[in-house]
Amino acid sequence: MTTKSAAVAAAVVLALALPAPGQVQYGGYLAAEYIKGQSESAYPHGNFENLLAGFLAGGQVGGKFGFTVEVTAAGGDSFVFALNQAWAGFVPSEAFTVRAGLYLVPFGAWNTASRPHESVLVRTPLNLEFLYPPSWRDLGILVEGRVGVLTYAAYLGNGLTEGETSIFAQQFRDNNTDKSKGGRLGFLAGQAIRGGVSYYTGKYDDQDMRDLTLEGADLAWVTPQWEIHGEYTKALIENPQPFERGESEGWFVWACMSFKSFQPVGSYQKLRLTDAYHDGGIDLERSRWTAGVRFVVSSTLFIKAEYDWNKEKVTDLKNNQWQVQVGLSF
Repeated sequence: MTTKSAAVAAAVVLALALPAPGQVQYGGYLAAEYIKGQSESAYPHGNFENLLAGFLAGGQVGGKFGFTVEVTAAGGDSFVFALNQAWAGFVPSEAFTVRAGLYLVPFGAWNTASRPHESVLVRTPLNLEFLYPPSWRDLGILVEGRVGVLTYAAYLGNGLTEGETSIFAQQFRDNNTDKSKGGRLGFLAGQAIRGGVSYYTGKYDDQDMRDLTLEGADLAWVTPQWEIHGEYTKALIENPQPFERGESEGWFVWACMSFKSFQPVGSYQKLRLTDAYHDGGIDLERSRWTAGVRFVVSSTLFIKAEYDWNKEKVTDLKNNQWQVQVGLSF
């Protein structure tokens, strides 16, 4: 199924739900950033960037069937409209649901909850920035649920493909005969602690020869006054001969204190990536400290400010940068 076909299917499901508007929930978000970095950063002169708008609709149809549609518009040099989610499914209980269509891939905790109003950070953590595309989604089937303190998710989809300017890129029509497979097994310990382990595997080239394997673990501690989140990730990238296998390993942790509307934020992120084949050869060892604050103006409006200290082991670049993000959700 192509993205266009998924959009048509989602529109049909939404139309069927309109006679019962009380069962449909709507929401959305809007955000924009100002970025100013040092002389060797990507924004040495300061730019207004990353305009993002999203609209969601979802609900129940006939008691045991549900759907979600999420459309986004992103602005940089030009505006790009995209589907972030478009699925219909069988949702008889919390313990078991089946979704078919376009879904956010449940790898770790960040990818499914990283919209501007959902995260205290402005930038994507280093290890995830080089691991998978932003808002990584796939077209296929997703089964998930919760049983007691355990949560689970398993999916079968078209998978990732080789990117022109990055290692891996988003795709919706499969470029080979292999389907990606993966899942996440999580736990909830009371109201404060949750975590999980994730796994993904699939061929990414059009010759069905090279495999990508992703592994991850995430852990979070959340109270009314504190939030601490962390994720560890590892990737194994099979390359054609005579190139050696590529590897990526990294982790991040961020913490936030809540003084009602004033919330200081700190983070540390680390990445080690070696890949002799993609992008003409990659050998990175980077780390990033961040310090910032999120100011919750109201239940819908927020402002985030963040300063990033970027370090590379091989070179000493002047690429630290400021970012200010303003957004709202409804």
